[in-house]
Amino acid sequence: YLIAIIQSTKWKRIIMGIVMITLWVSLLVRTFTWMVILQDQGAVNGLLMAFGIIKEPVRLVFNSTGVIIGMTHLLLPFMVMNLYPVMEGIDRRLVEAAKGMGARPYKAFFQIYFPLSLPGIIAGSLVVFVMALGYFVTPALLGGQSDMMISKLIHDNIQVTLNWNIASALSLILLVATFLILGLSYFITRMFSVFKGDE
Repeated sequence: YLIAIIQSTKWKRIIMGIVMITLWVSLLVRTFTWMVILQDQGAVNGLLMAFGIIKEPVRLVFNSTGVIIGMTHLLLPFMVMNLYPVMEGIDRRLVEAAKGMGARPYKAFFQIYFPLSLPGIIAGSLVVFVMALGYFVTPALLGGQSDMMISKLIHDNIQVTLNWNIASALSLILLVATFLILGLSYFITRMFSVFKGDE
């Protein structure tokens, strides 16, 4: 939203560059960096303890918290790339007109800007979700054994327990889920294009 509404082209490029710079670094390097930052003696726990917010290190890796932080960092650029063009194309005069007619800024945003952003939100969410379904390295390194993602579960059934039947079934479920989500995205996109045509 900030990139879309800011007037300066220079600042647009700087902020977009900060978001996209993560794509220039290897996935494995980024994941190991998060392991170092989030570990018990890492930067996050060090800062929290230095400011007196916590008295002992908080467990941030080898659990769901570490996976969520790592995956958010990895997938954020893909969400931004889907959302930014849609938000950039929204006519800001519509929001200004709503404010001129007495709508408060937050009301103008949620009743005008947000609904017009929905195609980008839906497209970005679907792309990120489909990509996250098959991620293996980040959940394997940052997550624990108690909350494995499906790709790690497939790997363990093939390499560790040698249970190829379950691994095959899980792979089929993953494939079907991916196709269903892609079909849903196609249906939603067609629905939006029909509504735009009606308008």
